Amino acid sequence: MEKETLETITQRLDRLEKTVAELNQKLSSVVEKPVSDVPMGPEARAKMRGAEALRNNKKDAHIAEEVMDRLFEKMGIPPDFELKPLKEVRKSMVESGIRPEDNEFSRAIIAEREK
Repeated sequence: MEKETLETITQRLDRLEKTVAELNQKLSSVVEKPVSDVPMGPEARAKMRGAEALRNNKKDAHIAEEVMDRLFEKMGIPPDFELKPLKEVRKSMVESGIRPEDNEFSRAIIAEREK
């Protein structure tokens, strides 16, 4: 009985190995560039990681853009809103009569800048 169980296990293992081999072959045809088993040096590995990070960043940037659009919409900021450079914002605030020296927080920032 023990031998029979061993034979069954061997047969099942053979079938499993064939199935895995078939799946591996099918998957390799789907992948853009088949990954080789050739050992890579640190430079090649770094380039691969860099390329993967770039692909992920592009995908993440798209998601971040969608999130920011929804956030701006909820805040009532129009989609065509453009950010101004900080110097222009400060100039506009001074022209509107806002004096940074009157604000305690702004005074602390000014004092740190002057150090």
